[in-house]
Amino acid sequence: MIYADLHVHIGRSLDGKPVKITAAATLTLPNIIREARDVKGLSLIGLVDAHSSGVRHDFAALLEEGVLKPLPGGGYRTGGLTVIPGSEVELSLGSRSAHLLAYFPEMAAVEDYVKRLKPYVKNWQLSSQKANVSVEDWTQAVERVNGVWLPAHAFTPHKGIYGNCCRSLHEVLPKMPLGLEIGLSADRKMARTLSELDGVELFSNSDAHSLPNLAREYNALSLSENSFEGLKLLLEKKSGRLMANYGLMPEVGKYHRTYCLVCEAVVQEEPPVLVCPRCGSTKVVMGVMDRLVAIADRSIEVFLGAYHYQIPLRQLPGIGPKMIQRLLAGFGTEMAILHEVPLEDIARVGGDKIARLIEHSRSGTLQVSAGGGGVFGKVVDRY
Repeated sequence: MIYADLHVHIGRSLDGKPVKITAAATLTLPNIIREARDVKGLSLIGLVDAHSSGVRHDFAALLEEGVLKPLPGGGYRTGGLTVIPGSEVELSLGSRSAHLLAYFPEMAAVEDYVKRLKPYVKNWQLSSQKANVSVEDWTQAVERVNGVWLPAHAFTPHKGIYGNCCRSLHEVLPKMPLGLEIGLSADRKMARTLSELDGVELFSNSDAHSLPNLAREYNALSLSENSFEGLKLLLEKKSGRLMANYGLMPEVGKYHRTYCLVCEAVVQEEPPVLVCPRCGSTKVVMGVMDRLVAIADRSIEVFLGAYHYQIPLRQLPGIGPKMIQRLLAGFGTEMAILHEVPLEDIARVGGDKIARLIEHSRSGTLQVSAGGGGVFGKVVDRY
């Protein structure tokens, strides 16, 4: 089983220059490798800022040092971790914009991609830059270097393709994508209310802007090989399978429900809420749940799927840094603690309260207050 988080940002390149402006300075390529491999327990990551001029130099340095080693099937290996270089880009789709992700077999392909798009991007050091190019030309630039692409955080109101641009992907894309990223405020059964996504692989990724947020969402993959080629064959449905998603309860996501900018409050009424029920204002940030209910063409109960809920340890009430370190010392990785370690063993090390919280997290029954308008929801379950 391959545990994969395919949307990881870099905060700084090793020369000290910012890459993802909103990401932590500690989110460097070497630190990401250590955290993903040794603390979180991942076996595959997609770094979506490999186009950055500083990050390209970082890859070259780690390759020269032998920290990263090229794989025959594409991507790079370090210990038991495979690193796939990628890029996140903002494109205009009609009158609005959305973020899309691309993945490449090697850094030479990234360099070729950058050359093709260089005239259309203002600052290649920074992450998620807008490319002044059509979506058709962008997808062709990715595919010409043997890359693959998919929409990022598709349902969010902030640069999500469904959340910000369209009711159907056929309206804005030259062809249906092979995969799609669900985003933190939705889950698999919510996404499956759109019948046009039948046959599209649905990924859950962290979109990490800090080291602790790595693997807050990830995927369990069965691949022919742990490499770029293995991932591509899965997307093309030639080999491999996406076995399960592991992700936040959608209510914890910061865009789950509609948020009124006048009342400064998350709505509580049944979705879809398109206008604030309190003050009548249309100045709202549309919630992911509200948007999906508005555009869905079948019931949310139809597809349950293999989606396992998890809340990162640091977001569970009463679990501080010292307790996290104690649990990691006892059980190895955060993934093991959240999903595999027997509850009685967790209780022995961390106490009954923490064991009960993790039990509720595993079953998706934690009590939470829903997030919205860019503010994450909170766990209110006491034990």
